[in-house]
Amino acid sequence: MMRLQDWTLQFVRRDGHGFRTLRLGTAQVLLTVSGSILAIVAVGVLLGVSIAGRSEAARVAELEARLAVLVAERTRVNDLAGRLIELEEGFGLLQDAVTEGRPAAPPPANIVGAGTRAVPSPPALEGATPAWPLTQRGFITRTFGSRPEASGEGHTGLDIAVPTGSYVRAIQAGVVEEAGEDPVYGKFLRIAHADGLTSLYGHNSWLFVGAGDQVERLEVIALTGNTGRSSAPHLHLELARSGALLDPLTLVADHSVRGGARARTDTEPK
Repeated sequence: MMRLQDWTLQFVRRDGHGFRTLRLGTAQVLLTVSGSILAIVAVGVLLGVSIAGRSEAARVAELEARLAVLVAERTRVNDLAGRLIELEEGFGLLQDAVTEGRPAAPPPANIVGAGTRAVPSPPALEGATPAWPLTQRGFITRTFGSRPEASGEGHTGLDIAVPTGSYVRAIQAGVVEEAGEDPVYGKFLRIAHADGLTSLYGHNSWLFVGAGDQVERLEVIALTGNTGRSSAPHLHLELARSGALLDPLTLVADHSVRGGARARTDTEPK
């Protein structure tokens, strides 16, 4: 049977004038080495657990941040979806109100002067005063007869600046003579009224009536836009009687509303 030997450790001073002897049994050495190994392993395990915990915490924080972003995006999408539904419902109500059962298809283009439909005589106005052609506040940017600095050509109507999509109304009852698209007026309508009066509505983004349709006074006939020869959204209103151009402000608004003044917004002009 092999006998376990003892271990002797001597500690000598640097000057050589003294030393100390330490005797260790084999069992003590083994216990010391084993304890050191176990301590090193334990420290390694604790260090690995700490690193893994920190990595997991960082991962959790990253996932929580991404979740917050996704929740915010979902809320925004839900808000947009709700707004879209409201707009669709509003457009449906507008369509029902102004088209009287006509399909909401774009008005036929290039039908001006086609001569394919006979235009009946306009109905009697029964003394009704021409109404203001818009349902919301507008700003007059050019008056009848005004001339831009770069041109000597007088302005043929009244320009009223309003946002795209504003409601355009017929100033009097009548019959649509022309409806279509023109390089200058863009999408436009021309309505024949009683006593030889005609009204033209230019630069629209959408037309709700076509040639030959009868319209009532204050009926919504179009949505304003920026089509044709136009630099900003507005309505161009042009009036004529028996072929002679008229100043719209003499019929549909107070004479003092000129030169960029705020346009009348009353339903009935004074």
